[in-house]
Amino acid sequence: MTDVHGTRTVMLAITETSPLDKLWQSLVEQVAGASAEVVTVFVSDDTWYRVASLPFAVEISRISGARVAFTRRRAEQLGEDAAGRARQRLEQLAAEAGLGLVFEMLTATETGRLQQLAAVERDLLIAPSALKGLPLLSELAGRHRQVLLVEVDEQPEPR
Repeated sequence: MTDVHGTRTVMLAITETSPLDKLWQSLVEQVAGASAEVVTVFVSDDTWYRVASLPFAVEISRISGARVAFTRRRAEQLGEDAAGRARQRLEQLAAEAGLGLVFEMLTATETGRLQQLAAVERDLLIAPSALKGLPLLSELAGRHRQVLLVEVDEQPEPR
């Protein structure tokens, strides 16, 4: 919700494969030079955790070809690395645009934290179209005045 100082409140929902620059551009267009506080919710895919639970899951080194058991800890590390890269890029974009940024990370199964984030009324939710139809998006959209789904092809960005 726009506060008394004219600052818009915006939530940006992203995934590990979201094209951050395209989503950010949509956000900048929507706030159009106004002061805004951006809460970014990085929705971590729990696929890696499911893979780690399989007894035969291994990770193969690209360099040496060595095989190592794929553990829950490694799955957590992959999620944290992806979130860290996204956070770094968004902080850079926010600094360039002069916008405040708050970064939250959660998985689709963290319903308690998701409900806390969704409980705050905001002006706008921007999310990739890949989240359309998911319960997570319905939960996040609940108290926003406007929801903007950005049409994206959810392919990983080059690293």
